[in-house]
Amino acid sequence: MIINKLTPQGYCGGVKKAIEIAYQAIDDSLVKKPLYLLGSIIHNQHVIDDLTNKGAIIIEDKNRSRAELLDQIKEGTVIFSAHGVAPSVYTKALAKGLNIIDTTCPNVKLIQNKIKTQLEAGYTCLYIGTAKHPECEAILEISKEIILIETKDDITKLNLKSDKIFITNQTTLSLYDTKIIYETIKKLYPKAIIDNKICQATTIRQQAVLNQKKVDLCIVVGDEKSSNTQKLLSASQRAGIEAILVSDLTALKKYDLSNVKSVSVTSGASTPEYIVDMIIEYLNKI
Repeated sequence: MIINKLTPQGYCGGVKKAIEIAYQAIDDSLVKKPLYLLGSIIHNQHVIDDLTNKGAIIIEDKNRSRAELLDQIKEGTVIFSAHGVAPSVYTKALAKGLNIIDTTCPNVKLIQNKIKTQLEAGYTCLYIGTAKHPECEAILEISKEIILIETKDDITKLNLKSDKIFITNQTTLSLYDTKIIYETIKKLYPKAIIDNKICQATTIRQQAVLNQKKVDLCIVVGDEKSSNTQKLLSASQRAGIEAILVSDLTALKKYDLSNVKSVSVTSGASTPEYIVDMIIEYLNKI
């Protein structure tokens, strides 16, 4: 079997830093315990399982906001995930007397601050994102005036009177889908300020998948909850190459690869590199 390992692999900078902070907090006797994760610190179940096995407690419910989840924490330390939280969540945690460890990705913080600045300047702020994704949730809770955009149709349905329009986006979206939305906003609102914030790690990975050599199958390694991982799957399909998403080697072994002669392997920015290495080693034996 011909194996093409696409690069980059391993954690992006924001994910790596968030995980390091969490492990340090677990080991630090001076950090108030219990230690809570307010939602998944990153979207990878293997990492979450390891953190909880080492003593962290995860508080998560897809049907409840971060502010609502915070009600379950009475004491100790709360870790905010790399996806960020709304200012109201931060204020609420302080009011409860909790020790706070904030692992918000610097790129996400940059977007949050930029939107606050534009709102204060009187701009109508549009945000391209995925509803209920934690990064998107944190942005929308900054102000009820922020308008969520998920597709280009959401742009065409707008009837904005002001020329003071600012639009930005979630860091882990599809390059292709986001481009279409930005092209639509340019046509309808040519004076709009566009600030494309798809992060570099997401961009490079998607470009590598879109430009990959022709193979029988593209194996995307990562958690199905991970937005940037899901977008790699879509990118391969857009490139005309069949793709599957697997969380680890156990998941891959459920597929019949007997007729597959060539594969490419990519992974999301929150996927541990050792999982990819295990899959590569397995493929080399076929």
